[in-house]
Amino acid sequence: MMSEEAVQMLVAYNDPSDQQSLSLGDTSSTEESPDESRLSLETANDTVPYIGQRFATHDAAYKFYTEFAKQCGFSIRRHRTEGKDGVGKGLTRRYFVCHRAGNTPVKNSNDSKPQRNRKSSRCGCQAFMRISKTTELGAPEWRVTGFANHHNHELLEPNQVRFLPAYRTISDADKSRILVFAKTGISVQQMMRLMELEKCVEPGYLPFTEKDVRNLLQSFRKLDPEDESIDLLRMCRNIKEKEPNFKFEYTLDLNNRLENIAWSYASSIQSYEIFGDAVVFDTMHHLTAFDMPLSIWLGVNNYGMPCFFGCVLLREQNLNSLSWALKAFLGFMNGKAPQTILTDQNMCLKEAIAMEMPTTKHALCIWMIAAKFPSWFNAVLGDRYNEWKAEFHRLYNMESIDDFELSWRDMVNSFGLHTNRHIANLYAIRTLWALPYLTSHFFAGITAAGHSKLINSFIQRFLSAQTRLAHFVEQVCFLL
Repeated sequence: MMSEEAVQMLVAYNDPSDQQSLSLGDTSSTEESPDESRLSLETANDTVPYIGQRFATHDAAYKFYTEFAKQCGFSIRRHRTEGKDGVGKGLTRRYFVCHRAGNTPVKNSNDSKPQRNRKSSRCGCQAFMRISKTTELGAPEWRVTGFANHHNHELLEPNQVRFLPAYRTISDADKSRILVFAKTGISVQQMMRLMELEKCVEPGYLPFTEKDVRNLLQSFRKLDPEDESIDLLRMCRNIKEKEPNFKFEYTLDLNNRLENIAWSYASSIQSYEIFGDAVVFDTMHHLTAFDMPLSIWLGVNNYGMPCFFGCVLLREQNLNSLSWALKAFLGFMNGKAPQTILTDQNMCLKEAIAMEMPTTKHALCIWMIAAKFPSWFNAVLGDRYNEWKAEFHRLYNMESIDDFELSWRDMVNSFGLHTNRHIANLYAIRTLWALPYLTSHFFAGITAAGHSKLINSFIQRFLSAQTRLAHFVEQVCFLL
């Protein structure tokens, strides 16, 4: 089970200040002496660093310490170097430190740039290894002259430490495989599932995450965003000329570049008039080739089949852009708001819905939440993951609030999830997703188990990881 401190450690791993310098005082390192060297050599094994240990290069020492850190439950980074002529010159000494060493540097506020305000992982940990260059035996070599393995934070378990950035890697073979998948048009989530099956690993156990895959695909993107924007607007205007009932809205930024764009087709508007009482606003997709979040409005008809109501591309998903998207959607649909709207766990979206659709009941879509379960709970629960998932869905479908509350407590106790932040967050927002609290909401059957697969299959018909924007609009129009 992952403790709260371990969870916070993983939440904070992407510390943007990790490459900046910190100061290790002289008292935190141990100089080599004959007695210390003798003691270390007597008690050393093949995996633990010791005073006097020798390496041919400083890279070999770094690799050794990295493997040791991974076994212990932390990662390391290169710290400072020292030389005869000053820091970094004529290199003679090098420090490797725990990734949580030092303290968070104070950032200079810049009102013109938005601040990400990510939590830092640094907590002043003093664990380190120091190596010094020597030529005592003729050829230059590096010797361990200082080592401390005392941490002031919790170390991660083997199934948790792999999530640290230092150990998240995509091999060349996997990169090639991912690019092949991308050309077929499947989503990043589907790529992950396929590679898990190919490698015979449990969900969530690949050595990289969905975010890593998205970053990889983005690094291969060759398209010019400005050219894409011009083509997209041109395509929308061309469709409008041919189909007067086609509707689109867009905004430009201060540099006259495309910022947001939403559109809906004539057939979609007609479907919404009949089947628009319950709407899913799915904000979980990406047009990878253009690196923009794609959000889709969907519903179901009287046969239980998916209905497409509209699309929106937003440069950023924040309160202002999401409010604009909802206004545009209402404009397409002649001001008619749905009775119920289902979304992902997006607090900005929750606030935007309250502002722009005050009479609409808001709920969280259970299959959007459940899609995150493998990455949230698989490593934590191990062999009991499937058992817990079945119990969660049993609780979700309960009719009585009292029974839900009692069973939730039993579930937390049974699976030892008292300190799990995802469980705590789910419970805090239970009135937005658990069916016992949503008896007054009209869902048109959208929350039924089979609809998630139907809707995902429907989306994948036209969602391509390598689609150009202008072609995407045309492609959706053709499929509808």
